[in-house]
Amino acid sequence: MRLKIYTDPAYASPVNRMHCAMLIPFLGSEEATFWSEGTNVFDRYKRNGAGYFELTETMDEAEFVVLPSTWHRYLADGTTEIALRFAQKAADAGKRIVVFHERDYDFKFPAKNALLFTPTIEKDRQPNEYALPAWMPDHTNGPAPLREKKERPSIGFCGLVLKPHVKSRIVQFARTSLPYYSERRMGAYSASLKESFQYKFLRAKAIQTLLDHPGVDTNFVLRGDFFAGADKKATANGKTEARKSALEEFLGNLDGSDYSLCVRGIGNYSLRFYEIMAAGRPPLFLDTECILPYDFLLDWHKELVWVPLDQHHRAGQILVDHHARLSPDQFAEQQRRIREVWEEWLSPDGYFRNFYRHFRPQ
Repeated sequence: MRLKIYTDPAYASPVNRMHCAMLIPFLGSEEATFWSEGTNVFDRYKRNGAGYFELTETMDEAEFVVLPSTWHRYLADGTTEIALRFAQKAADAGKRIVVFHERDYDFKFPAKNALLFTPTIEKDRQPNEYALPAWMPDHTNGPAPLREKKERPSIGFCGLVLKPHVKSRIVQFARTSLPYYSERRMGAYSASLKESFQYKFLRAKAIQTLLDHPGVDTNFVLRGDFFAGADKKATANGKTEARKSALEEFLGNLDGSDYSLCVRGIGNYSLRFYEIMAAGRPPLFLDTECILPYDFLLDWHKELVWVPLDQHHRAGQILVDHHARLSPDQFAEQQRRIREVWEEWLSPDGYFRNFYRHFRPQ
């Protein structure tokens, strides 16, 4: 089921010649973030990718054209005209162009022949928009040890929780209520910021909801900065050590909890979600009308402990009811299934192994 794809590295962003994840087995030089750089995140896909895609020599031979860099790369580098020129070249040849965007905000790609793969869509999803995982490492090279079922569910969380104060409330008001600050950013390619900033304090509300529920044991490590403030360290070595310490604390929190709270951040998705899935811990997933990969094949409402948008205030009771329905064997199988879903559909290798299904559903 290999897809025939074509790209031209000459159309990568010239400021930072990095390539989208799909092209790593063929071109290398992936666009890395500090949480993925130097990790095992793409190892398996690098070995197997040539079995999933055939890189053609000419555009005419290909089923799809692939934009060589991520859309975020062109936006950040100020080189969007290069990406749009390549999209037009594909359109002139009668080809659709696959575009990957790997960052928080809901940036649109303004070409009618584009197929946009993105982790975050705030609202009004278009037919040409598909969900993309966040590329997170398999930190432990396998699932966390299986937990045995206890009478009461325990839920963990380790990460940034923003608390309302005067300055943050002013920013939230501006982003959600004032047109100049809420409608456009980065050359008018973004959807409105209004939707993302209305959820600014959702994590704090969810944390308090669970703390208040008498039937839930909580295991929360609440931080005031992203990645425990690692990027604020003065030296590179200080940043590295701080990130390592923060990751170990996060993994310990996963290991010591039955479930893990998953709430969106700035973008309408969660990096933490993919780490939780890789560890084999069932997420308590607070839906915000987000998109998840392969939602046309997977019933995510059944795969996760799903908290609908209008039921966030009942998150604790939903978790208690879910846990009570499980036998000890079902509780263990739930953990195995979460890891299985990550391996098959969300890891880079699994995601790209199934990529053809977006166009050839079975």
